[in-house]
Amino acid sequence: MNKWILLGTAALLSIGLQAQSTKDAFILQGETKGIKEGKLYLHYTGTNGNRVKDSSLIKDSRFSFRGQVARPTMSYLVLNGKDREEGYSTSLFLEPVKMTVQLPAGDFRKAIVTGSATQSQYAQLQAQQEIVTARYKQQLDSLRAERDHEKAAEIRERLAPYFAAGDSVDYRFFDAHPQSYVTLFQLRFHVSDLPLDALEAYYNKLGKTLQQTKDGQELAKEINQLKNGSPGSKAYTFHATDINGKTLSLADYKGKYVLLDFWASWCVPCRKGNPHLKELYAAYKNKGIEFIGISDDDRDPSAWKKAVTKDDLPWRHVLRGLDMEKRMKNQPNETDISEHYGIHSLPTKILIDPNGIIIGRYGEEGDELDKQLQQVLR
Repeated sequence: MNKWILLGTAALLSIGLQAQSTKDAFILQGETKGIKEGKLYLHYTGTNGNRVKDSSLIKDSRFSFRGQVARPTMSYLVLNGKDREEGYSTSLFLEPVKMTVQLPAGDFRKAIVTGSATQSQYAQLQAQQEIVTARYKQQLDSLRAERDHEKAAEIRERLAPYFAAGDSVDYRFFDAHPQSYVTLFQLRFHVSDLPLDALEAYYNKLGKTLQQTKDGQELAKEINQLKNGSPGSKAYTFHATDINGKTLSLADYKGKYVLLDFWASWCVPCRKGNPHLKELYAAYKNKGIEFIGISDDDRDPSAWKKAVTKDDLPWRHVLRGLDMEKRMKNQPNETDISEHYGIHSLPTKILIDPNGIIIGRYGEEGDELDKQLQQVLR
């Protein structure tokens, strides 16, 4: 009797697994126009959250991929040996359906994909972004060709209207498609430029289904980190070794105002802003405030030390504490100061009051920091 019960249970489990397998299965069939033979690689996140790298031989310009994804998932398709060549790679959303794709040789970005509703939405968004890009083609081409770091930064500054126009295209898409997987995917690129309340509003509109995905949970984590580094929150008490090998703890500065300057030796806007930051330090250093520089130079401490010396920055300095090996493995990095404060762009400055509460957060532009220092330290 028990034997038959076990056999029946096993059969039901097998049927359930087969049903799940069918439910999550995708087929991606395609044609490479102008490429008869070769190999394509498809990178995506599988049903259990693992990164998958699949391959398919191109025969008579035809190829096919089969796999499993639990939901619409961004993937990366690239021709073997062409990883660094823009015209032979493209991104597209996979979902558990049958899909087709046509890849024109030398311009995979113009891929035509059918079968995925999510990819259709993504293609519409890309088309709107292309209109913006076309208006600034000359400046963008100059930026791509420029090898001088400082000159490239100057071109980026002149491209501010382009970046603003591109952001507006995304925001209009978010408003029109609040529960799209495309919105969830794109929101990750706007954590640093959207005001916290606007970012939270978009997140809340995603709905529970998207919020509970891995990407949704990652976005929630980034929003929480940003909250922790925003006005009204208690400043994270970090400990680090400074540029002179001495221990530094934020707790030692209780009772004083503290300005945290998140920067890097390679950050041109950071370096350009240092002379003015030195002026502020000179004006207020005897009025109850300390500055602490936190540099994103963990992979090149010598460049950090040279920059501090060259720019003659008189306050104390520490590295952010990034462990790239842990970052690549998506492991917690408790020593990463930037992560605790939700730093996504440089320069970023955070002002902390004598009670350890954050009262200001500032980016590259504007004179808000000057005004607030004048107000609290007059």
